[in-house]
Amino acid sequence: MKKRYFIIPIITIAICLFMGYLAGISVKADNFSWYNSLNRSPLNPPNIIFPIAWSILYLLMGISIAIIINKYIDEQDLEIKKNIKNYIFLFIIQFILNLFWTYIFFGLKSPLFGFIEIIILDILIIITIMKFKTISKAASYILIPYILWCLFASYLTLHVLIFN
Repeated sequence: MKKRYFIIPIITIAICLFMGYLAGISVKADNFSWYNSLNRSPLNPPNIIFPIAWSILYLLMGISIAIIINKYIDEQDLEIKKNIKNYIFLFIIQFILNLFWTYIFFGLKSPLFGFIEIIILDILIIITIMKFKTISKAASYILIPYILWCLFASYLTLHVLIFN
């Protein structure tokens, strides 16, 4: 088995976890006080659940993109290789949007723009899952918990938007 099959996942998981960590710490503590003062959904989980859930999701994202990157490296057909490259770019775009949501919602204290942004994110995640499935079913299925959590986060964001 090729060494990169182990090295690439380590790198992609580390990048996803580190970038998620940076997004989380970029928001000041008083912004979380603001969040705690909002009228939130009765389905809103305790605050401690969010970093745990996101850590697991960033781990899964790192595994998923590692599978796709390895498929890209292994692929000989130039047309398929081009498609995979586009799918990697799509993953990067949705990942950046994911990171920006924290700043938009908490940093700017903007449920409206947070909701708009997360709807765009949801759409891009769904497209990413569909595109990844054409290359690797495993890479696409690994992202299902991510889209489910983001759809739940969309609901939570909408609730904050409507009731505050």
